[in-house]
Amino acid sequence: MVQIENSVLARPLAGLQQADIVYEYLAEGGITRMTAIYFRPSGTQRIEPVRSARPVTIKLWHAYHGVVFFSGANIKVLQVIRAQQIPALTEGSDGGAYFSRDPSRRAPHNLYTDGDRLAQGLRKYAPKVTYQLPAPGDPAASPAPAAGNRIVFDQTNSHRVTYTYSAGDNAYAYGTDVVGAPAVDFDLQGTGPADVFSKGHHYKATWDLTNPELPLKIVGADGKVMHLPAGLTWIHLVDPGTPITAS
Repeated sequence: MVQIENSVLARPLAGLQQADIVYEYLAEGGITRMTAIYFRPSGTQRIEPVRSARPVTIKLWHAYHGVVFFSGANIKVLQVIRAQQIPALTEGSDGGAYFSRDPSRRAPHNLYTDGDRLAQGLRKYAPKVTYQLPAPGDPAASPAPAAGNRIVFDQTNSHRVTYTYSAGDNAYAYGTDVVGAPAVDFDLQGTGPADVFSKGHHYKATWDLTNPELPLKIVGADGKVMHLPAGLTWIHLVDPGTPITAS
């Protein structure tokens, strides 16, 4: 579980496309942070820039029970990490085995890792847990989904997200605009409405984190766990009632 910054100074970002799941949420000042989850990391593709852990990082760790790779945190988050004995690796861990600095980029936006280093940390520190993730597939075709080729929403009052679907690439292009906002935290336990966009279609769904010690589930209109195509799934945490425009 790698903490990635998303700001103008942090770009270009790297390594996110190799993740299995990315959670994106507001950190502060209109800047979002991402928790990128890699189930079987490998390779030398850089993952950058790595930044600090946030309160929501702790909640996501309880859901997936991985190893957090980060570049520090405020004292309250660090105290929780220690008190709960969460496996968490930072730049100084094991003599700096898991990170490097890119001298061509300005600190603090130049810390990076890669899949092989993540795998090394997992072999040493990953907790032994078992849970079943939904098999890859497509959401149920009934009820018929609405169009979802272009999606626009404000993740916060100052962070607008736009997705545009390309049938030729079988993928969404992601764009964002940020202008500033205060720090926030997120209450993830329980259930609530979700909007799922897959292959140019819009599905109404429910997110379910009733058990905070198991991965978040997306439940379709048929009441069954929704199957999504293999590859990267991007999850935005937004305020309840956030207007979403899809066409």
